Amino acid sequence: MVARLQNACGEGRLTLDEFSERVGSALEARTAGDLERLTIDLPALEAPATPATTPATPATPRHTTSWVVGIMSGSEHRGRWHPAPVTNALALMGGCTLDLRQAEIEGTELVINAVAIMGGIEVIVPEGIHVEMTGLALLGGKDCRVRDSRPVPGSPVVRVRVFALMGGVTVRTGSRRGSRHGARHAGQNAHQQWHNERQNERQASHHHRPATTEERSERFATAADRAVSGIPALPIDGTVTVLFTDVEDFTGLSERLGDIEASHRLRAHQALVRREVEAHGGIEVSCQGDGFMLAFDGARRALRAAVAIQRALEEDQAQADGPMRVRMGLHTGEAIREDEDLFGRTVIVAARVAAAAHGGEILVSSLLRQLSAGSGEFAYGPPRQEVLKGLPGVHDLYPVAWQPVVG
Repeated sequence: MVARLQNACGEGRLTLDEFSERVGSALEARTAGDLERLTIDLPALEAPATPATTPATPATPRHTTSWVVGIMSGSEHRGRWHPAPVTNALALMGGCTLDLRQAEIEGTELVINAVAIMGGIEVIVPEGIHVEMTGLALLGGKDCRVRDSRPVPGSPVVRVRVFALMGGVTVRTGSRRGSRHGARHAGQNAHQQWHNERQNERQASHHHRPATTEERSERFATAADRAVSGIPALPIDGTVTVLFTDVEDFTGLSERLGDIEASHRLRAHQALVRREVEAHGGIEVSCQGDGFMLAFDGARRALRAAVAIQRALEEDQAQADGPMRVRMGLHTGEAIREDEDLFGRTVIVAARVAAAAHGGEILVSSLLRQLSAGSGEFAYGPPRQEVLKGLPGVHDLYPVAWQPVVG
């Protein structure tokens, strides 16, 4: 079954999204009928023919190399498209986006040569696709943000070779888009969807009825995309305040406490952060274990949440084995929402500001300070100048005086 799906993907009959989804459904299938429905629209595998019965036919010439170019402009390839086995992407003071989720890839490998000179290139892959990223970045960056998940058996390998000069190349996992096997129910609340699916599973198990292909496909798509429907308050394109948090030296804390106790502390910390973010009208964009990426529709809301988190952490640091110190960085600006993620220069600046912060510190950009200083609600310490990785110039960053004044 997997070989047949792999063959169809290699021939360009299935997109990466469809291939990944059908393999997942095949692994969950309980009957032969379930498997048959996954391949009913695909041709059967042909047995190798002998030279005596099949006359030789000349190979059809095809392009093995293609270009995606953005020079002082943007170039996007989305939807159903056919990348060549070797695809060259050039962004010169511009941007390129290669969305591979619905791409029809022929063969077992796709090589992308990404050259970004004072520009940016973004490659989006479905979950479960193996990605290899190599190359060089000079005064720029290369970022592989592919989710750590088990590769889909038989899926093609995407190899991204990077050269970035004062530019950046990002490869990330995107959510699964709608396909012929998984129409999504728009407008439903994500939590309610998840609850309904679990209830349906329990009922199906109680009645000993195997789930249909459509039910499994819907669960698979919804599980992959529930983060998208969970952030309806974020604008597609607009101004947001981005807050990054990170536990300082969590590895050292794990060594001192042991994995079990450190895991308990981390879960308590995550619950604390999520409680304060919800109370202050923020959105959790992503969580990487000991670090969060959060978004707010106002600078003061983000600052209030950051201060509340630090003060709650301080109150909760009665453990004799040492405190859990969290560094935070904030920046405000235009950001672009793509599926379950935010990206753009605003996100990069916020992440770099957080990296410059110390444990127990809230550090903000000069722009965010200017936006919030007029209210008089927050106090700031003297600025310090920092060089932020991948960003030109020296930046003035301001620590927030979040500790309550005694007396």
